[in-house]
Amino acid sequence: MGQPVKLSDALVLDARIAGEAQMRSIAGQVEFWAKLGQAVEPLLSSRQVLELRRTGQTKPLSELVASVETPEGRARTKAYQESRPYPHYRQFPGRPRVYIRTAADRTETVGRFVNRVFVSVDVESSLVSIERTA
Repeated sequence: MGQPVKLSDALVLDARIAGEAQMRSIAGQVEFWAKLGQAVEPLLSSRQVLELRRTGQTKPLSELVASVETPEGRARTKAYQESRPYPHYRQFPGRPRVYIRTAADRTETVGRFVNRVFVSVDVESSLVSIERTA
């Protein structure tokens, strides 16, 4: 039996955004987060719980999504990508479905994904096949 619960507008908006990505309702997303918290809490030490409470003032997901196309958002994305293991991928300017792969030694290869495998392509010849499939 459901119970009415008062939630902040920010939490409801974050649940809406996250829930859409996972095909959950707002209530379903909040329940998922609650169950996840229940499952994780016993694994944390009391010191870790206190630290989470103290530093738990994070930016809402809705605010982060809204900042994606800003200079701050681009810098945040770049910093995150650079913190990840290689290879890194970025879109080839002006060419849909064509990417530049950067290896750990900083060599760059132009290509696209075919059946989830990166295949290098000649940029000029890729334009012809892209136009056919578009």
